[in-house]
Amino acid sequence: MHAETHPKKSTGLTVGAWFAAVLGALVLAAGGTAIWADTKRDDNGYFSAHAHRYQTHTRGIATESITVGSYVPTWLAGKVRLDVSGDKPLFVGIAPKAAVDAFKVTYVDHAGTVDPGRPAREPFWAAGVSGASKPLSWKLRSGKWSIVMMNADGSRNVAATIGVGVKVPAALWAGIGLSLFGVALLAAAGLIFTARSRADRRGGAKAALAS
Repeated sequence: MHAETHPKKSTGLTVGAWFAAVLGALVLAAGGTAIWADTKRDDNGYFSAHAHRYQTHTRGIATESITVGSYVPTWLAGKVRLDVSGDKPLFVGIAPKAAVDAFKVTYVDHAGTVDPGRPAREPFWAAGVSGASKPLSWKLRSGKWSIVMMNADGSRNVAATIGVGVKVPAALWAGIGLSLFGVALLAAAGLIFTARSRADRRGGAKAALAS
């Protein structure tokens, strides 16, 4: 009697094992990267990028649309910190993109100067800091947003150095979780490869005895 073989089942197990091994390696790498990145946070828990200098002869600088997806859970959403410094007292604020696009000044020709007013007086800011040295901190929320920087008095010639920091409270735990999941996938793949190898050896031994 010859031993029955199941090539389709064996092939399926092998493909599944390779898939688990590759996915496990990727997940483990992602988890390790998250754990490593957690060591790069500052004393306040922020990941900070290099500061950059921005300057304009107009009355303000605004970013293009910054989209935060609604799929980000509230408990997982972190905070953004803007460290702003300049020669003049500055205002920096975050507002819905539509509100910033509609923020216009009406000019009337008459003797004297035209002053658009202080930006901090506008009601649409989700977060803002004016004339202070402390950074602006804002908790991420879904939607389309824009960051605006102006002189606190609304005057022309805005110039400032801006540094951006991001805080993700669950970064370390997410890294640990991903690492454990990656190890589990690699262990499962190893067990499947081992079982497959043993089954091949047993099948070879039975075939030799039957011949």
